[in-house]
This record gives sequence, structure tokens and C-alpha cells, in this order.
Amino acid sequence: MRIAVFSDIHSNYIALDACMDYIQQHKVEKIIFLGDNISDCPAPRLTLERIAALNKEYDTVHIRGNREEYFIDHEDGKSNDWEYSSYKGSLLYTFEHITTEDIREFRHMDHQKVVQFEGMDGIQLVHGSPNSSRELLHAHGDNTKHYLQQMSVGLMLGGHTHRQFAYPYKDKFLVNPGSIGVAIGKPRTANFAILEWKKDGWEAELITVPFDYEKLRTHFMRSSLMEKAKWWPKCILKSMETGVNVGPLCAKKAFDLASQDKIEIVNGTIPEKYWDRAAKIIGV
Repeated sequence: MRIAVFSDIHSNYIALDACMDYIQQHKVEKIIFLGDNISDCPAPRLTLERIAALNKEYDTVHIRGNREEYFIDHEDGKSNDWEYSSYKGSLLYTFEHITTEDIREFRHMDHQKVVQFEGMDGIQLVHGSPNSSRELLHAHGDNTKHYLQQMSVGLMLGGHTHRQFAYPYKDKFLVNPGSIGVAIGKPRTANFAILEWKKDGWEAELITVPFDYEKLRTHFMRSSLMEKAKWWPKCILKSMETGVNVGPLCAKKAFDLASQDKIEIVNGTIPEKYWDRAAKIIGV
């Protein structure tokens, strides 16, 4: 059995198309989605339509990521401070382009689960970690080792970092397929993984495919997302172009600049003039 593992699509339907083309040519039977299917790129509807088509064509398994949780919380009134800005404008844009039915589907997804296919070893699925969709598990990290040691199964699949890697620890194994939508470390590519069951257990192949970045960039430039979310979509494009995770770097620099001016940061909202300065310094 061959299983594709998709994570962190982030509304990049063009990169998803490239991955769909690949798996159609390589005899994949199932797809596991590790969450963060939408946000950041300007086409959540097109992305969700493609995922719906994959759900019909393949046997699929879904867990939700932190982005799906953001939209659930926003609908529930737990995060009602969203406005069009560099900080949360991209989230608000995405929320306004999805439906209550989409969010209902997010609610039905587990935040983590163990899947067991007949005759094969179980697999632990997480977005971030077993405890939180927002926790980062890196290769060699102390928290990574802790979770791997605690597992009742031998293989964990996790996303969230946008970095593709396979990390063995003692008799356990963590595979991060990387990000389809905003891959870190590999410019203008989509990253995912393919698992194959062999008689001795699971084997993982890390896959990198190019996608039409210029086509996606054109979609960005024609979208109202560029104006509404200000610097954030520009950071996303820069991340795809360079393979560097520019968004957090720009946010951190804006925060530091505001702190130097003794500006009080409320709920993470940094005045736009500091985003402007940060983006100029970083070269966005």
C-alpha cells in the first residue's frame, strides 16, 4: 500500500495541483492530510474544492491544524479581534471566503489520532504535536524525543514546521512531509511524502515537486488579499520565492522595533508603521 501525506497546503491550489498530478502517476491508494489546508494564499475556495475531489477519488484521512482551529474559534467568538492588517488580515480574508459547512467539517476532524490499516502497524497523526497543533517538533528536539518515546506505535507523521525531514529516534520515527503550500528550505516547490508498507514496516519517501510560482504570484497580485492583509501576503510570496520563513522574521522585527519605541502591544497587534520598517529592513 502507498499513502500520500499532505500537510500545510495553505490555500496554494497550484502547488496542490502539482502534487495531485504526481500521485496520479505513482499509484497512490490513500491520502493523509495533516491540516492547515487553507489560509495565507488567496484561493481557499479553489483549494477546498480540490480536496473535496480527492476525498471522492481516494480513501482519505484528515486531522485539523492550527489554522482550522483558528476558524473554529473565530466562528465561536473566541477570537473576535480580527481586522484587515498585516497581523490577522489574511485570516479574516480566508474566513470571509469559506462557509459554515466548511467549518463544520473542520470540527469533525480530530486534532490528533492513531490510524490503523489492516495488517499494518499503526501511525500517530499530528499537526504540531500530540498535545497542541501549535507546538513545533523539530528533528533532535527534546520535546520530539519525549513524544516519540511516549508513543504506542512506531511512526509519527507531523507537519506545522513547513520543513521536510525524516527523524529516527531509538525504535521510533518522525516523518514531516514538509509544506505543499509554503515550503521552507526549497524555493518554489511543493513538499509531501509517500509512505509504503513493506514486510518490515513503513518506509517513507520525501517528495519535492516544482509548481508554477509565477502563476500563483499573478493570482496574488490580482487578489484583494494583497491590500487587505498588507505585508503578510508579501511575506508569504517571499517565503515561497526564497525558501526562507519570512513571515515570522518580519513579525519579530516589527515587534522589536515597536518595543524599542516602548509601544504597548495588545493581543499581538503591532502598528503598521513598524511592519513597514521591518519589511524594508528584511527586504520584503
